[in-house]
Amino acid sequence: MKKEVSLDKAVRLINHGPVVMVSSLYDGKANITPVAWTMPAEKNPPKIVLEIGENHFIFDCILKTGDFVVNIPGKDMAEKIVQCGSCSGRDVNKFEEYGLTISPAKKVASPVLAEAVASLECTLVRDEHLLKEYNIVVGKVEYAEAEEEAFSEHWLFGKDEYKTIHHLGNRTFCFPEGEIIDLRKG
Repeated sequence: MKKEVSLDKAVRLINHGPVVMVSSLYDGKANITPVAWTMPAEKNPPKIVLEIGENHFIFDCILKTGDFVVNIPGKDMAEKIVQCGSCSGRDVNKFEEYGLTISPAKKVASPVLAEAVASLECTLVRDEHLLKEYNIVVGKVEYAEAEEEAFSEHWLFGKDEYKTIHHLGNRTFCFPEGEIIDLRKG
């Protein structure tokens, strides 16, 4: 079962650089695509940054709707990432084609990927320079949630299905080993 993640910890969901699946809803059509370049940008209010190719349908959807969801898939979704990254949402309903489940978001119109381990619901922070020059999408996190056993102020990686996916290039991926070293002082 998923639990709400407090917004002051929300950016930690992508702190470690996983591949994400970005979803949006435009003109009644749900779309989803993998994005490998993400980063936290601000903690309060929580903001994240994505680099998305300007020719990607999801880029257009986000610009037209002003919201999106960053879904964080677990290890078992590596093949779905490759499938969704190999075609355009302009031509294919990826949710139907690849057996992905849509869940309603809590704060935005875009859909949540039900199979994701965690998700961040975002509204677009429009920065024309970043959008035009670098295809950089800035999102303000409005709501975040994660599987209870996967995240507790940081990723836990205890179960294999909660290990995130990290892109190494050319359809090659790796997964966190799971050893956590906590160096916080008492």
